[in-house]
Amino acid sequence: MEMMQYGICGLSHLPVRATVSDASEMLTELLFGDLVRVIDSYKQWCKVENQQDGYEGWVDSKQLMPLSKEEFDEALADTSHFFTTDFLTSLERKQDASFFRVGMGCRLPFYQEDTHCFRMGMQEFVCHGAVMKSPAPHARCMEAILERAVSLVNTPYLWGGKTNFALDCSGLTQLLYRMYGVDLPRDAFQQALEGQDIALLEEARTGDLLFFDNADGKIVHVGIYTGDSRIVHASGCVRIDAVDHQGIFRHDWGNYSHHLRLIKRVF
Repeated sequence: MEMMQYGICGLSHLPVRATVSDASEMLTELLFGDLVRVIDSYKQWCKVENQQDGYEGWVDSKQLMPLSKEEFDEALADTSHFFTTDFLTSLERKQDASFFRVGMGCRLPFYQEDTHCFRMGMQEFVCHGAVMKSPAPHARCMEAILERAVSLVNTPYLWGGKTNFALDCSGLTQLLYRMYGVDLPRDAFQQALEGQDIALLEEARTGDLLFFDNADGKIVHVGIYTGDSRIVHASGCVRIDAVDHQGIFRHDWGNYSHHLRLIKRVF
């Protein structure tokens, strides 16, 4: 069988794994509408590169929707950036009237605001839910990002997760910032290389990203500053905690859980 070369995620989300096994570590996830280029294959597995953030890993090929080179290039050039905004949205495939349920932050390629229709390859869909067009990145977006972050409080932590059902710390920041026009890298240490350095917490503003390191000095955690000495972050679950120049203080524990290393402004 000829190896798939290009694809798009046509399910709500699917795991991207470290090796060719369903029991392998989940590194990240693809969300509905994510474009991938296939860079290797083994049996039914494809090693893919996510075209949004360049992240690589293995997915089960039967979970991907294949695209031709022409369909892939067309989708890659699509400048309409529309995203689902509800916690659960129904998408109807016109060909067979079947339904998909997807979460927040899934991109709908070639979305038409007047008909609520979009397409992936040769397949056409109707969105039965709220959709937003990603604005040009601007400081005013910060309040909207923070509002969405707060709406995710108590969402469970999941290593590699990036949906509103379960996610990790950098999955939270990547998901939300993408909806507002900023494509952050996948991992916290990669995100820490983006944007403008802010020297002091007193100079930080709502929506700035706070990064935290471990005992070895490696960036291992990220969260969103609320502007009032508090942070929204995913640790056990999405939660709001106090933060100061030392790091995140957990009042329920009575100690610091994370050591502050960097402050970045990406807008």
